[in-house]
Formats: sequence, C-alpha cells, structure tokens
Amino acid sequence: MNNHNNRKGYFLAGVLIALAAILIIGIVKLQEQDKLLRTTNAAVNEAVNFERMVEEESSGQEPAPLEEDQMGEADSLYLLDHLPFKEEEVSSIKEEEVSSISVIHSGIKIEVPTERQYVILQSLRFTDMQAAVTDESPLSEQIILQFNLTNQRVIEVPYSMDNNAYEVAGKAYYADDQVLLLMHGLIRPESELGVYDTFEEKARLEMEQLEEQSEPQGIELEQITVDDLLFIDWEERLKTEIADWEISYYDHATGEVREARKFKDGIIQLNNKIIFSGGSHETPGGVKVGLTTTEVNNKLDADPRKLPGKWSYRVGDYFRFHLYFDDSKVKYMVLTQPL
Repeated sequence: MNNHNNRKGYFLAGVLIALAAILIIGIVKLQEQDKLLRTTNAAVNEAVNFERMVEEESSGQEPAPLEEDQMGEADSLYLLDHLPFKEEEVSSIKEEEVSSISVIHSGIKIEVPTERQYVILQSLRFTDMQAAVTDESPLSEQIILQFNLTNQRVIEVPYSMDNNAYEVAGKAYYADDQVLLLMHGLIRPESELGVYDTFEEKARLEMEQLEEQSEPQGIELEQITVDDLLFIDWEERLKTEIADWEISYYDHATGEVREARKFKDGIIQLNNKIIFSGGSHETPGGVKVGLTTTEVNNKLDADPRKLPGKWSYRVGDYFRFHLYFDDSKVKYMVLTQPL
C-alpha cells in the first residue's frame, strides 16, 4: 500500500515539474518576442526619422548614387523616366527640375553652358533602355555628369568618353552623337570631334541670331556632289573603308545603335552627316576645303544662306551642302541627309 502511494506521489511530482518547465519555457519565449518587437520598432523609427531628416535638408546634400535613389516610372522605356528629375519644360514639380549640369573629369569641374544643357536632357529623354543598352566595358576613366536640381539635390551619372555611354543602376546605355560632340568639345576640345563641335555650336548660335531673310534659291543636286558622289553614294563607299576609329552612339530617330567614324583624308561620318576636313575632295566646280569665300563664290554660282561662319545650300526643300569657315577660309565641307 505504501509503495502504491509513493508511486502516485512520484507521478504527480513529475507532472508538476513538467508543467513548471513548460511554463518557464513559455515565459522565456514571450520575453524574447517582446525584446525582438521592441528592437524592430526602434529600427523602423530610426529609419523613418533618418528619411525625414534627409527630406527636410534643403542644402549641402551629398550627391545621390542612382542605385539608391530611383524614383522614375518603372514601365517607361526611356532613360530619363528612371532618373529622379525631369526636363524643365515638362516637369510639373518645380523641385525636380535641373538648374545646371556640370562635368567632372580628373578632379576638374566644367559647367555645361546653359544653352547646351538641352543636348544631354534630350538624349536622356529619347534613350530607349532596351535598344541603347550595351555590355561594353568603359575603356578609360569615367566622367561624372552632375545634375544640380532646383531643390538643392545633386544627382550624379557616370559617363564613358570612349564608349559614349551613360551608366545607370549598374547598366550602360549609349548616348546620341550630339552628346558625343558636346563631351569632346568640353573635355577634348583639340580633338577632331571637339574642334568640329566648336564650329557647329558657333553656327547654331549664329542661326538663332539670324534675322528673317528670304529663302535662298536652290541649286542642282549635281552641283554639290563630292568626287561625283551624293550622300547616299558616300554612305555605301564608306561601308567598305577601314575606319581610323569608331565610337558608337544611339540614333533615337531609327532606334538603332550606329557608329561615328573617322577615315583617311579627314573624312568623319556622323548621324546623317559626312564631313570633309581635308582638301583632297571637291565638288564638280572645284569647291573644297581651304578656299576663300571669294573663291567659293567664283566656283559655285549659287545663293546660299549665309551665316558669319557657315554657308548652307538648298537642294529642293532641304539644305544638303554646307561650308564652315575659319578666318574666311573653308574649314569643313559637309554633306547632310534630311530625316
């Protein structure tokens, strides 16, 4: 009988010990969960406070890396829509507008002229992220495009001179040929593209200042052939030539990646342009690089649209033949193809 009672006592004691152990374990787990919850809430509050602090700052902000600062339209194919700013003329939020653009290279900061900021913004606007993407690695030190916004934020976009490509969120996208010219004009002004950019921009500004004048009379297409070749003939011929160098660019008009190329005898091929910078090529009348304005008038009996640094000749509805002057002598002879 006593043995039976002892066994019952041992059994009840064991049950009580087990229940106590379960209770203790439950209490410990509840304490751990409470501690974790407090830690998580503290972290969330800290992150929210930090975000508010960043948003409230209005000046002196560090440049924002794009991987951490994406605020574009995820469904858009165009690069500008994936950047945290807009062009001035289309932005409905003033604080997101670009007030200025700088180029940083080798520790030197160069301001992009206000009248040329549109070149970069327009390129970003029409860069198709599917058609313009490239796996090509940059060959040289990258340049930084620094976009200064009206709300004092600073956004930086790396750019490769050799590849003519932007780098955004770990991927590279080709810029157009106008950005290629602009960057050479700013960073490598003595290069072939840099020198041509200087003359092209000078003519553009002269055109903006041009007072209204009557349209010049057109000339025959055969008068502006170069070595008896039209623009389309030169395109075909250059396909078989070996280029001294070539740089890719994105042509947003066709949605294709093409190449700017330099050939022997000073021929440069850009988007819808063939540029002759040497005197070994000429028109049927003998117009070529190196002639004076008087010699040009004597050899090409036509009425051009005259700017101080550029004469343009109309064939049909379009200006297809252009002469750029440096100190009253032909610096470039250019064939163009209308879009």
